[in-house]
Amino acid sequence: MHRSLDDDELRAEREPREGADNVSQQSRHNRESGECRSVYELHGREYHLNSPQGAVLRDVGVFRTITAESLQKHVYHGDKVHFRKDLRNLTDQRLVEIHPDSAGKSRYVSLSRTGKAVTEAHLRSNQAQAVYSGIVKKRELRHDAAIYELYKKEAQHIAKSGGTPKRVVLDFELKKSINRQVSKLQDLSPAEYERRRHEIADAHGLKIVEGKIQIPDLRVEYESREQEQSKVDLECVTGHYKARQIAAKTAAGFKLYNQDYRGRSAERGEDLVGEVISL
Repeated sequence: MHRSLDDDELRAEREPREGADNVSQQSRHNRESGECRSVYELHGREYHLNSPQGAVLRDVGVFRTITAESLQKHVYHGDKVHFRKDLRNLTDQRLVEIHPDSAGKSRYVSLSRTGKAVTEAHLRSNQAQAVYSGIVKKRELRHDAAIYELYKKEAQHIAKSGGTPKRVVLDFELKKSINRQVSKLQDLSPAEYERRRHEIADAHGLKIVEGKIQIPDLRVEYESREQEQSKVDLECVTGHYKARQIAAKTAAGFKLYNQDYRGRSAERGEDLVGEVISL
């Protein structure tokens, strides 16, 4: 089974939701090349997806961009032929976009606007989960894509402890919420400004270190074995991080991972406080 974030099981059949831009869903199963596919309707057009293709759209939408290599590894369990066929099908349906890096060695997958709409309407089981399309900055593709690998490693830790990931929050979402609230404090006195800023940080479960609200690359919200709602904040550290930055992230309580030159992430402990060697 191809499992994905906040997807206890692929729910191919759902009741149509009223008042959602006249979006209706028809689910049926047919056999194409021996594969079971579901048909989703959006604005009068049908999109045919099998289970792993649905997982690709959910995961890419949640993390904004993921390398083709990571999707092949985690969603298709290394099945290169099946993955390439499905990725071509998704691009043909104009649900995903492929972005090469500057060296032309890696391919990054993101959702198109249509892919985002289909994912939001039909594929996410947690309606609180944000879904993204497109990329932000091409020069940051490598770092952004590494967040997915970071999540996969942390999800394993959570699962081993009996927990279940429910939602992920990227730094984009946290920054947007915090900046919106902080912008309303500009007319306050310095003392009141700082007091309110600390309140905002506390409300988001964050800390102010060296005068800045420290924001993680990724927050994973999960349900513990005891069914308690928990979270863990993660930071993907690269060779560009200085010792002072790493110390601040550690003081903020983040769990640090070190990104290697292939974009993969390996967990590091307190020894990371110090010089980070870029491999």
